[in-house]
Amino acid sequence: MQGSAPDAQMPGRVGLWALLVSSYFPMLGLFALGPALPSVAAAFGDDPNAELLAQLIGGASGFSFALSSPIIGGMIERWGYKPVYVVSLIAFALCGTVPFVLDSLPVILLTRLLLGVCVAGAMTAGLAGIGTLDAAIRPRMYGRNAMVSAVGAILTFPAVGALSAIGWRLPFLIHLVALVVVPMALMLPAKAAPTVRKAASAAQGKGLGLGVAPVLLLLAGFIGLVMYVGPMFAPFYLKTIGVTDPRLAAIPLSVMSLASLMMTSLYGRLHARFGAIALFTATLVLSGAGLLVAGLSTSLPLFVAGMFVVSCGLAIFAPNLNAHIAATSTNMARGIGWAMSAMFAVQVAFPFIAREISAAVGPAAVFHIFGACSLAAGIGVLLTLRRSARPLPDVA
Repeated sequence: MQGSAPDAQMPGRVGLWALLVSSYFPMLGLFALGPALPSVAAAFGDDPNAELLAQLIGGASGFSFALSSPIIGGMIERWGYKPVYVVSLIAFALCGTVPFVLDSLPVILLTRLLLGVCVAGAMTAGLAGIGTLDAAIRPRMYGRNAMVSAVGAILTFPAVGALSAIGWRLPFLIHLVALVVVPMALMLPAKAAPTVRKAASAAQGKGLGLGVAPVLLLLAGFIGLVMYVGPMFAPFYLKTIGVTDPRLAAIPLSVMSLASLMMTSLYGRLHARFGAIALFTATLVLSGAGLLVAGLSTSLPLFVAGMFVVSCGLAIFAPNLNAHIAATSTNMARGIGWAMSAMFAVQVAFPFIAREISAAVGPAAVFHIFGACSLAAGIGVLLTLRRSARPLPDVA
């Protein structure tokens, strides 16, 4: 529930939309440029390192995003989410668009590193802003926030592909969309109304901790790896079962996007009925079961069905994690920053982990190992909850 203060306000309708669209910027800044990277490399064909640098350009923003998210969380705790959000949006538009006029891949790579910091600022500030809302609507708003990202992905990837077919510079202009959100963000209250946390959580500390329970950081890191199994490794596995047409290989990713959109739209109702801990368990069980089905499949339809189940589980994790931190943490923005860092930082290691597993016991084992670990963890949490009425530890 919400506390009240004479100098504090809740966001209006425009401000709420500004917070909801904050989830679009991680998708745009970290992933959307993917279809344009081959064109970027081709434009610098005389550079022997062009392909490597183009790949680094695609991943550099994710690296700096993971490193800077906890720092951004601390800045929000000190200055509030509104100024951090507004400055991040302006910087996002500048850093994301400036490669349009650059002719050096190393310099473009530098701008992408800076862009990752801007993404951390926009995303963490938006999530922290939602965390100040009334507890009755907060989970629903986190679900809608995740929906925006799913819808944005469906619209943005084809747009980037079409622009890159015209010229390698044009896709960078899509970052200017952040400027549209700046006037909306300026409508946010200068000082958010304080949110009353659980008494048990407040008694644990006064803002000196991480803002999130270590067990949730471990869970976020593991789910961050699981998230990469589909988009990063599925095409390689599909080749082993005879699916070589890129158009067919794209079907599982499209179905996963639809599953994500469906589940995020239902998240508010699911949270109200089952609670955060049950949904963490659902993420683990659904993801694990789906990965095992996908890894055992020898046909595209069965593989697609398995990945659909995986995406149903993964889609509810981020809004559920953010809602739980917002409800229990005395350092909400810092906690969200650390959680996002844990989720994305580990993804750098996924290609190396997958390569070692695949080389040792085959591509299907990537799905089997991650699926078995996820399912076992989910069953373990479920059994623990049945034996004890105690929830996961609140955050400090």
